[in-house]
Amino acid sequence: MKRSIILIVLLVFLAIPAVAQQKVKDLKPTVVLISIDGFRYDYLDLYSPPNLSKLAEKGVRARWMIPSFPTKTFPNHYTVATGLYPQNHGITDNNMYDPEFDAEFGLGKREEVQNPRWWGGEPIWVTAEKQGQTAAAYFFPGTETKIGGVQPTFWREYDGDVANETRIDTILTWFDLPANERPTMYTLYFSDVDDAGHRYSPDAEETRAAVLKVDEMIGRLVDGFKKRGIEGKVNLIIVSDHGMVTVPARNRIVLDEMFDVSKAERVIWVGEIVQIWPKEGEEDAIYNAIKPKLPGQAKIYRKSEIPARYKYSKNRRIAPLLVLPDAGWVLVNRARADKMDAERPADSVGGSHGYDNLAPEMRALFIANGPAFKRSYTADPFSNVEVYNLMCHILGLTPAPNDGYLDNVKEVLKK
Repeated sequence: MKRSIILIVLLVFLAIPAVAQQKVKDLKPTVVLISIDGFRYDYLDLYSPPNLSKLAEKGVRARWMIPSFPTKTFPNHYTVATGLYPQNHGITDNNMYDPEFDAEFGLGKREEVQNPRWWGGEPIWVTAEKQGQTAAAYFFPGTETKIGGVQPTFWREYDGDVANETRIDTILTWFDLPANERPTMYTLYFSDVDDAGHRYSPDAEETRAAVLKVDEMIGRLVDGFKKRGIEGKVNLIIVSDHGMVTVPARNRIVLDEMFDVSKAERVIWVGEIVQIWPKEGEEDAIYNAIKPKLPGQAKIYRKSEIPARYKYSKNRRIAPLLVLPDAGWVLVNRARADKMDAERPADSVGGSHGYDNLAPEMRALFIANGPAFKRSYTADPFSNVEVYNLMCHILGLTPAPNDGYLDNVKEVLKK
């Protein structure tokens, strides 16, 4: 019996080298784009996540990245991917109406999220695939459908219940593929920080815990690179889509009490940007009813009056009337206000985003680390439309038409 046990142990011991992680020795220029939803630019200093801080310290960190308006999840993810402002790529909000389709898009409408008719422009994974490279996506807005008839070779239908460890480990298995099958462009997405910021506020202990949880996953990815002999050889670009601001429960404006809602064909009620589609001939009536009643913390705009710097007036999906609150305030209807009163203490706080893209609390994260990037460099703030050209440059791709300019961000590159 003893001899049998010793033999088994010996066989297991001898088998260990055979199953050890194989090294990747034929890596092509590669980009891994990681989005940490809702990671405000200053969380890096507030919460000191060790792995992200190390990558920033040894690579490039922008003082902050400027998101596009509106500072919402889908518009900004797709801007990072395409280099186009939301008015030009068509994902103008998380929730929007298209008068030509006579249809609404929303994060919960899976059939629309996966319908290519909504997605304009050319995202980085399509650019890569069209030019002979392989792309892989473990979640990222737009990757669940064919855009221009093209989809990443590897992709997953979004499921927020998928463990972060599974996402990381799957990405790593794609690195284990033979060189002719291995992707050169990867996307990866985490929602934890955004979820915590909304529920508890940016300053909450739960948000700090979420930052550290995602940071642990970044460490898991880097450790996987180390085992494969490619640590420091993969170009990591870590971004967020927007920041987060504290919203006290009392900071609300009940909007439907300011105008006759029956004069609107539809109203898309989102706390940070209310979209009003008036019935024919009723635009002036609605505008003139709301404008004098709004408190100083909100403004109403006709589509033609939207500030030019928002770059948000040239798409049919942008409503004729928009009501926009200041950062830290939300717009609600009476039913929503009553629900809030029933569910939340009056002195409670949460968090939100979607506001003016120049509001300090909306500033986003940008970290880059890898052979293409300078070391220990802090970059001036730049717009998120610049990331697409940056990725194309690293991968040797010809960019599709976009709103960015490589010259605006080339300072982060090693050469």
